[in-house]
Amino acid sequence: MIFPEKLHVVILTGSRQVHGPLLAGTGLQSKPLLPVGGQPMLTSVFKAVAASDFAARLWVSTQDPQVRALSTEYGFEAIPNASGAVRSLLTALHSLPEEGEWVLFVSGDHPLLTPEMLNYFVREGLRKDLALAVAVVERSVVQAAYPESQRTYFHARDGAFSGGNLFLINRRKFQANVAVMETIDANRKKPWKNAFMLNPVSLLKILFRQFTMAQVAQEASRLLRCQTDVVVMPFAECCMDVDKPSDKALAEVILKRRGSQGQNHSASTPETVVP
Repeated sequence: MIFPEKLHVVILTGSRQVHGPLLAGTGLQSKPLLPVGGQPMLTSVFKAVAASDFAARLWVSTQDPQVRALSTEYGFEAIPNASGAVRSLLTALHSLPEEGEWVLFVSGDHPLLTPEMLNYFVREGLRKDLALAVAVVERSVVQAAYPESQRTYFHARDGAFSGGNLFLINRRKFQANVAVMETIDANRKKPWKNAFMLNPVSLLKILFRQFTMAQVAQEASRLLRCQTDVVVMPFAECCMDVDKPSDKALAEVILKRRGSQGQNHSASTPETVVP
């Protein structure tokens, strides 16, 4: 698979969380600036993108002056964010230069991100030639590697899946229903609520887990009015962003183990079991 000549990578930093438990007493306003593994999470994301197989123009969605002033060897440009992930995504799409139809969105609070994850996701997204590709990780993959990790899962007939913090958009094809996207995002911690946007037959099939994840993606394509599908990732760490202190503690352990093994960018496969 040949990567596009111009691939924009937008790192989403979220809204300010001055009073959140992760940032209490740190003086930080944006979660991705929190050090995990000896460096800001945002720097870890920069490194993963820089070491990937594709040439990327790097953007950070933020209005935080601390992020804009971050000293790093990785050149990036700041673009405004908005309230909520969906609004920030749409703002970024309108702010980017016109050249280049593919945009990769990455969560900025992902210290476990690796080049292998990025390469796998982008290749699969391009191969499927979608308007919107969404990374997911199957629960069995996470539990085999990190049984102590607590994630939110969406249940389908062929498994339970957690969001993988990666989105690939083809700007030429992407004409999504913004209201539906915002509702889905608002319910990301309670994904079953999104089922109520469906017609009665589809609603019952999802509630009783009669749809496979591929069929759920087909329903999402209809709701969003653009061709949407998931990329099932074979990396447990792909869904393990840092939202709470226990996430941070586990990420520190994983990064320390990677360092001791000399595998700074390696990630677990479904067969890897961490003692």
